[in-house]
Amino acid sequence: MSVKVEESTSAIDLYIHPLILINISDHYTRKKYQLKGSSGDAFDSKVVGILFGTQDGRRVEVRTSFELVFSVDKGGVVNIDHSYLQEKVEQYKQVFKNYDVLGWYSTGTEIRKEYSQIQQEIVRYNENPLMLLVSVAFGSVQKELPLYVYESNINNTTGSEITWASLTYKIETEESERIVVDQVNRMDKRDGSSSSLIPQYVTVSNAVGMLIERVDILVNYLEQVKAGKIEPDYKKLREISSLSHRLPAVVSDKFKSDYVNDVNESLIITYLATMTKGINQFNNVVEKYSSLSAGKKRMY
Repeated sequence: MSVKVEESTSAIDLYIHPLILINISDHYTRKKYQLKGSSGDAFDSKVVGILFGTQDGRRVEVRTSFELVFSVDKGGVVNIDHSYLQEKVEQYKQVFKNYDVLGWYSTGTEIRKEYSQIQQEIVRYNENPLMLLVSVAFGSVQKELPLYVYESNINNTTGSEITWASLTYKIETEESERIVVDQVNRMDKRDGSSSSLIPQYVTVSNAVGMLIERVDILVNYLEQVKAGKIEPDYKKLREISSLSHRLPAVVSDKFKSDYVNDVNESLIITYLATMTKGINQFNNVVEKYSSLSAGKKRMY
């Protein structure tokens, strides 16, 4: 049943991170193969999950998600496992203290009547939850992401009727997410090709190395002037002084804390990428061994 959708008048700035797309795609793929042969139009064949992220004023960022456990009774009523949902929210809050439930997601080509019921259930975790709908019916000519975000308004007269309004969004990516997405994109490639990010980081590394060399030259010059080994060139000294004053002061506790956090995150990402690569290589070895063993059995 098609539901009328209006244009939203909301002033929020909505950003969706790519991890959401990966999670939903993985969730849908697993559900699809688990329910082979079932009716694709039945609601229990859909995937439903919770959107998690941050909200700072008008800026709303959907950063991650997790699956939602639910069942559909004979009357078509969707029953959400709230104990599981509450437990997952508490677990996420322990790791991401500033994250909150922002809404929920599902798959389909249009808004269904069951969505209104789920929306009212999620209201207990967020006063105005978002609904992210992912269309899985798209062809090769699809130019835009099949993602649609909606917000709801409850009719004050009836107290139960829900109207939907579409929201605009932007895809927001951070450096760590680009690395992960690139790694996931190359997981099935076995031709030994390197990441497309490597040339970019080689360029950055070369630029930083050149900067360090030039800074060392200036430091060496100042040390020799201070030691009286060479005559001071006051014009150059003024230029060096002006250059040093342009640089921001980075000696602070906040800078050290942020720097350590960035280094730790980079190390974790590198570690996860290495583990993923190792698991992929191990899987290749297992497949080759299985093929070899099967060939020997056929020979006997």
